[in-house]
Amino acid sequence: MLIDAEHIARTVLLSSTGPDLAAEVWACRTLAARTPGYRSRLVSALLRLERVTDSPDTRLRLAEEAVANARQIDPVQDHHATDLLIWALYALQFDLHAVGRTAESSAARQEFLDLYRPDLHVAKGCAVTVCYAGKKLPPVGGRTAAGQRPGTAE
Repeated sequence: MLIDAEHIARTVLLSSTGPDLAAEVWACRTLAARTPGYRSRLVSALLRLERVTDSPDTRLRLAEEAVANARQIDPVQDHHATDLLIWALYALQFDLHAVGRTAESSAARQEFLDLYRPDLHVAKGCAVTVCYAGKKLPPVGGRTAAGQRPGTAE
């Protein structure tokens, strides 16, 4: 039965029209359960779904799931593991703040700041064009403009 679910999940991800966010999250969850290589895509999909979700509680659950999965990505296997964890922590601190859990929000913010290094990609010779190198940190209590990534404001 699980193999059938994995087959369907792969088909969903490979469809020519591309899945909607909820379907992509389901497919990535299904595949990441047995194949850790899908965790990066799962974290990315969770964060994209979190950004378009209206319910603060649902946003928080998605951000928490993104952080949990980002922590499980091996940085040796995926050099974007730290970036994904930073993004997930950024979303988590925002969502915790939105539901009034300010102490936990501050803790997530501190972990975010501890991981953030302007030389993260420079040191690894990363060719990624959208990275944190030389960017300003996002504001503490809120997000940058809609759809903007952390550190790309201005």
